[in-house]
Amino acid sequence: MAKQTINIGSIANDGTGTTIRAGGDLINDNFNEIYNYLGTDGSNLTQSFSFTIVDESSTESTISLGERFAITGGTNLTSAVSGDSVNLTLNSSVTGLTSVQTETLTNNSGNLLVDSATYITEFRGGGSTEGQIQLNCAQNSHGQKIKAQPHSEGVTNEMLLPKGSNSTLVSEIATQTLSNKTIGLGQLTCNTRAYTGDGSTVAFTVTNGQTVDNVLVFINGVFQRPTTDYGVSGTTLTFGTAPVSADVITIKEL
Repeated sequence: MAKQTINIGSIANDGTGTTIRAGGDLINDNFNEIYNYLGTDGSNLTQSFSFTIVDESSTESTISLGERFAITGGTNLTSAVSGDSVNLTLNSSVTGLTSVQTETLTNNSGNLLVDSATYITEFRGGGSTEGQIQLNCAQNSHGQKIKAQPHSEGVTNEMLLPKGSNSTLVSEIATQTLSNKTIGLGQLTCNTRAYTGDGSTVAFTVTNGQTVDNVLVFINGVFQRPTTDYGVSGTTLTFGTAPVSADVITIKEL
C-alpha cells in the first residue's frame, strides 16, 4: 500500500485534523506494512537483510544489508556499471586462458575442437562437406582453402611442412621452377636409352622430336649439362666430347 499520512490540520486545534483513533490506525497500518516486508512473521523484524550467492563449484557467500556486492573484471574481462545495469565485456584479443589448458574446447555447432591434451585443433566436416581452413587476403575479398580429402578416400596421414628458410608449396597444376632438388632416376617416368662409350662415338640415337629441354643425360651416373655437354637435333644426340671406352651412357626422354 502507499504510505498513509495523518492530517494535522491547518493550525493547532482547528478541528480539521485526523482524530486520535484514526491517526493511530494510520500509524499501525504503516508499521504493519514495514513489519510484513522486513519481518519474518509480521510481528518481528529480522536482525539483518541478506542474500546468498553461489558459484558453479557450489561455493557460497552471504551478502548482508550495508555490504557491497562487487562484480570485478579479470584478464581480458572488464566490468562497468551504467545506471541499474552491469556490463561485462570480453576483450577482442583474448590471451592467457589458463583455466582451459587441460580441457577440450568445442564451439556451439561442434565442428571446431581444440584438444590441449593432444595439441591438435580439429576443423571437422559435416554431411558431405570436408573440414577446411580458409586464409584470406589482406582485404578479405579473396580466400584460399586448405581442405581435407573426402571420406571416400579413407585417408588419415600427416603432411610435414618444409624446413629451412621461407618456401612455397609445389602445385600439381601451376608452372613452377624447382631448384636444389634431388630426383632419383628410378622415380622418373620416361623412355630410357642405354649406350656404352667407345672413346670415339659422339652421336647417339634418340626419339624424334626430343630437345635439350626434355632429355636428361648421365655418364656413369653424372648429370650432363644441356647445350654445354651435348645437343639434340632430330633423332640425334651429340656429345661435345666422345665418352671414353666403357662409359655407361643413360638418356632419359621425358
